[in-house]
Amino acid sequence: MAVAYKSSGVTSAFTLQCVDVSDIENTGLNAFVSSSSTVSSVDIDNSAGGSMTIVYVKIYDNKSPTYGTTDPDIMFTVAANSRQVWTIAQGVSMSNGVSLMASKADGPDATAAPDTQVDVSFVMT
Repeated sequence: MAVAYKSSGVTSAFTLQCVDVSDIENTGLNAFVSSSSTVSSVDIDNSAGGSMTIVYVKIYDNKSPTYGTTDPDIMFTVAANSRQVWTIAQGVSMSNGVSLMASKADGPDATAAPDTQVDVSFVMT
């Protein structure tokens, strides 16, 4: 699992940050953003290797959720072999940091890892 951060390079109240997470799994990624943020766009790619199963990407307003127990604050469903982008007009405030995981099971369940690589990109302030 790799995380890449990119800044908009603009110094203003509207400075954006793009966070790319490659190969997210059911083991989760704690506090990849450790401060408060507002998520305004989420891009999920579930097409690597011709993925044959739905994937559930779960986002937590929590620096260290208990994967498999803690309910996600946001959950996106992405069909097999597809890529989807969601734009959130007003943004979603995440005041306690941001953690992330992906699974073939919905809800808090973390036992079923995705069959193939799932990549997630965020635009946030």
